[in-house]
Amino acid sequence: MAFKSRLGIALVVLGICGCSTRTAYFSAQEMQRAQCDRLTDLQELQRCRAQTHQSYDDYQRQVETVKPTE
Repeated sequence: MAFKSRLGIALVVLGICGCSTRTAYFSAQEMQRAQCDRLTDLQELQRCRAQTHQSYDDYQRQVETVKPTE
């Protein structure tokens, strides 16, 4: 199953469980790290892992700047 499909399923399950957005974010990061660990090329692994180090607060600020204003 593709990573994006698994991520989507995981987020739906977390949402059904009543998990917070923060919990869902950290779970998605862990899933991404697990995918990264499967890479065999060192440069690809490092690049992939670097993308999983954004803090939740930084993520929230980024989301707020993209949200359309009502």
